[in-house]
Formats: sequence, structure tokens, C-alpha cells
Amino acid sequence: DFDCSQTFRLGDGTLDLGLSVTNQSASPAPVGLGWHPYFVKRAGATVQFAATGRWEMAADKLPTPRAPHAGLDQSTDTLTVDHCFDGWGGALHLRDALMHITVRSALSRLVVFTTPERDNIAVEPVSHVNNALNLMATTGASADSLGVRVLQPGESWSCSMQVTVEEQV
Repeated sequence: DFDCSQTFRLGDGTLDLGLSVTNQSASPAPVGLGWHPYFVKRAGATVQFAATGRWEMAADKLPTPRAPHAGLDQSTDTLTVDHCFDGWGGALHLRDALMHITVRSALSRLVVFTTPERDNIAVEPVSHVNNALNLMATTGASADSLGVRVLQPGESWSCSMQVTVEEQV
């Protein structure tokens, strides 16, 4: 009982994406939105973004409690990460000898996934912590603390993401 739409707009070196959801049911509905793009990871690439916390991952790949964390500013060559960061500053920079990619969004959480063996890195602006609905049910955490929006009947919510690619000179 919902409507969802996605928009894409290409410009000179820029891709703008939009997501929108409307609760068409007669009951409040918890929702989360986000994207899961992967980018090529070349030798010597660096990733940089600011955050205030990181949800650690358990062996089952589900988040455990949040710990303070400042984000990342390091080479991707040896990086092993599969975490949801919160308090994200809204901009991530991925740089290598050929390109500078900037990912921007007003969403306050960011999932980053890569290992040294992978030739790609996932950079995922999201509204909510991984497994948020289950965490609400099992821990009693509030929807707001986990980034889940509860839309009332007829209510809509939208978000956006921008990817900018610049050639390194």
C-alpha cells in the first residue's frame, strides 16, 4: 500500500537521483530510503568522508551497537570495511589518478563496503541503520534513533543523491 518513484537526471559530469515514497495505506508505515551504487576501485584510490559514529558488524553481518567514529580518510588498497556510519557529513570523496568522484546526499547515514580483493567499493547513502526494523523490534530503539521514518496515511517523503565525476588533471 505505497507508491514509490525514482528519478534520474544527467548533467555535465553529474548524476542527480531522487527517491519518493507515499504511504497509501490506512495505517502508519515505517520506511527507509537509500541507494546502493558501486564504483570502480583502482590502485591508489582514497576514500574520505566525515561521520560521528559507526555501527559495528557482527559475524552474521548485522549491526551491533554504535561506537563513536570520525569517518574515513585512507587508501582503499588495504581497506576492509562493511559498516553503516551515522552522523555522515553528506559528502564522500573517492579519488584516484584518473578521477575524483563526489557523492552527496542530505541522508545522515552511509554504508561503505569493500575489501582489498574487490575491484569496487559500495558507497550507499541511506536514511536508516542496517536492519533497523528488526532492531526496533528486538531492542526497543526508537524509529527516529535508527533513521526510520514513520509515514502517516497519505504522507510522502523524498530524498536525493548527487554523484559528480571530475577528471583528475
